[in-house]
Formats: sequence, C-alpha cells, structure tokens
Amino acid sequence: MNIFLQIFITFFKIGCLAFGGGYAVIAILQKEVVELKQWVDNDELTDIMAISQTLPGIIFVNSATMIGYRKKGIKGAMIATFASILPTFFLILLLTFVIWGFTDNIIVHKAFTGILLGVTALILNSVKKTWKTSVKHFSDIILALLSTVLLLFTNFNVVLILLLIALLGFGKNLYIMSVEVKGHEVR
Repeated sequence: MNIFLQIFITFFKIGCLAFGGGYAVIAILQKEVVELKQWVDNDELTDIMAISQTLPGIIFVNSATMIGYRKKGIKGAMIATFASILPTFFLILLLTFVIWGFTDNIIVHKAFTGILLGVTALILNSVKKTWKTSVKHFSDIILALLSTVLLLFTNFNVVLILLLIALLGFGKNLYIMSVEVKGHEVR
C-alpha cells in the first residue's frame, strides 16, 4: 500500500478513537506507530509527545505532524495533520446538528459519563507506559512527585513549574554525567 495512504488511514483511525486528547491517545499511538508500523521507537515517541506538549495546539495533531514528517517529510506531515483533524471535524458537525438537542437526555448524559471513564482509563494507561520509558533513576520519581504536588496544591503558574522541573532535571542529568565521567577517569 502507498505510504501516504498508510499515513492517512493510520492517523484518521487514531483520530476516530482519540477521545480525551493527547494524553489519552498516547497508548493508541504507541500501539499503532511503535508496535505495529514501527515508524518510531518508544524513546522517539516519548520525545515527540514531550515536544508536542510544549507546542501550541492539540497534542495529538502535533504528534501526528511530527511522526508524518519523520516518515515522509513535508507531505507526510501534511497528510498526517489532515487525517488527524478530519474525524474531529466530522464529530463536531454531527454533535452540532444531531446531539445538541438531546444534552438533557439521561441516556446521552450516561454515554458521555462512560466516555469520560474510558478516557480516564486511557490516560492512566498512558502514564504507566510513559513511566516505564521515562523514569530511569530514583531522582526522576522525586521530580515527578514534586511537579505533581506543585501542580495540584499550589497556585504557581504551570509554565513556571515546567521550567523549574526542566531545570532540576537538566541539573540532575549534568550531575549524573559528571559522576560517570569522574568514574571513568579514576579507572
């Protein structure tokens, strides 16, 4: 099959299942583009997701764009972006014309509650998978806990918290590298 068609079908399919945004879609992306298609590996996907979160826009669309670019350049990026946006566009049209009048309906309300619970499960699964590839030292756990506490229990700006954790992580990595270099010099 043509690679551009594969890119379109893959990201259109993921876009159809991407309820809950970028965090919920990590597990689906991991299954499709890492395990099945092998377009990127786990570490690359983790990097792509990290970069996607820092860019303006939708995390999934940013990720699709980067993976499409990685696979087939500008054309691949454009096709992946278009394919990832298309299902949401159609869903919004459907919701606007069909479901909007039924928002008070108990069945519709319960369906959205079920979707919310499913999204929560997807996000927890994504956290578990990301944790496996990202947490390599005990200090990573400390940084994760510190950022969680700061986000949940303070009124600090999220950007400032991200910058603080990034600086601490950078400093931690510099320290680890210096210890490793010193260890090689001693031998």
